[in-house]
Amino acid sequence: MKIRTVYQKVLDIEQAKGFWKDLLGFSPVKDSGNWCEFQLENIRFAILLNDFGDEVKGSGCVPVFEFADEDLSLFVDRAKKLGCSVVFDGLEEPNIQSIVLRDPQGNEFEASRIHH
Repeated sequence: MKIRTVYQKVLDIEQAKGFWKDLLGFSPVKDSGNWCEFQLENIRFAILLNDFGDEVKGSGCVPVFEFADEDLSLFVDRAKKLGCSVVFDGLEEPNIQSIVLRDPQGNEFEASRIHH
């Protein structure tokens, strides 16, 4: 068994699509209007327009992106410039080595150092 796709429900698909395209640095591989999907090696990360009446304030889905040290700081800086806030910064904690960010729609995601 493996994880094939992780997705977040969003209220503004165009804003979310632009945010993730700018943050990840590449375009989605699928975009059907209410579904937008980015390929991250062997896992698909997607956003789904919440047009079916669910009350959404952020998401229970927290994707974790893993980076080499030099790439991690660039990713975090870019996220902050795109309007993300820091929820928890454990980058200096020896047993954590990650930071949790919140995007402009309230969805959380984590950026972590590669664990060896």
